[in-house]
Amino acid sequence: MGFVRTAIVVALIAASCGGATKPRASDGTVTIANHGGDMEGHTPTAFEGSGTGLFAGDNLNSSFPEGVGVQLFVTFALPGDITVDRAIVVSDSLHTSGAPFDDLGQLLIEPVVYETFGPPLFEIAASADPTSCQVTGDTAVTCDVTAAVQSAASSGQTTAQFRIRFEQPADNDGQQDLALFFLTDSNTNEPGIFELEIDGD
Repeated sequence: MGFVRTAIVVALIAASCGGATKPRASDGTVTIANHGGDMEGHTPTAFEGSGTGLFAGDNLNSSFPEGVGVQLFVTFALPGDITVDRAIVVSDSLHTSGAPFDDLGQLLIEPVVYETFGPPLFEIAASADPTSCQVTGDTAVTCDVTAAVQSAASSGQTTAQFRIRFEQPADNDGQQDLALFFLTDSNTNEPGIFELEIDGD
């Protein structure tokens, strides 16, 4: 696919808006859209920097040194007093440049906790071990985050936040390998690019 390479810049988002929560479905499922605002974006994996697009992979632009990739961060607002039997992060907005799943290994998701999104997050420690996401077809991704959301809900957290990255940050071949998540434009972060589905009471 065609992709306009973008320089790493400090995230500039015109407006901050939280993701919406859909009414509880008849089967007890609550669906929460990602924040879609200034709490999300991407950073390099090895130095400070950030941008608004939701990208994971390597060789984001020609100025990136070999061996350095990018990772993305997403935030979901948690409803109060919810029982979590199962929780998954899903997206049907995957686009690829190059061959990230062949060259960089598994797509991983891990819980993190932060108050402000920005360049210093590049080295934030995860609060639990990563889990692998499953890719179906060309655009669908599913990530089981049950343990992380159970922990966040039981500790009274108002958000569930995640870093999504590849198993291998880069493959040092000089070629772009990216997973890009977007609805309308690759550099635009919007609610609904990802959803958190919680089954419970």
